[in-house]
Amino acid sequence: MEIVQRYLDHWNETGELLWAEIDPEAVFVIDQGSFVAGTYRGHEGIRDLLRLTTEVFDQFRYEVDDLVDAGDSVLVLGRIRVRGVQSGATGAQHGAILFQVRDGLIVAYRSYLDRGEALAAVGLGD
Repeated sequence: MEIVQRYLDHWNETGELLWAEIDPEAVFVIDQGSFVAGTYRGHEGIRDLLRLTTEVFDQFRYEVDDLVDAGDSVLVLGRIRVRGVQSGATGAQHGAILFQVRDGLIVAYRSYLDRGEALAAVGLGD
């Protein structure tokens, strides 16, 4: 769980990822319904995701309600708070992020707009 907390804290403080703690072949999946929905593979794909994100939002911050230890995964429950580049409008999207960690590296990141779906993915749903 420590690596995920470091990832979140580092992003919130710097707006940068901890590349040394992300596997070069990591896969980030952003839920349908998001402005940047899709699957991003490897460091290059994740850089594309970051570029798309900064085109839409000039502020992007994780707000964590709870971290759930799910073995080799960590489920983050909370919200993402953003501000639009063009409009300046602010908003928050509640949801969850499932991080999979192997050999001390983040190998997968999966965002969920539906917390129930995320909880079910780690066997904690109804």
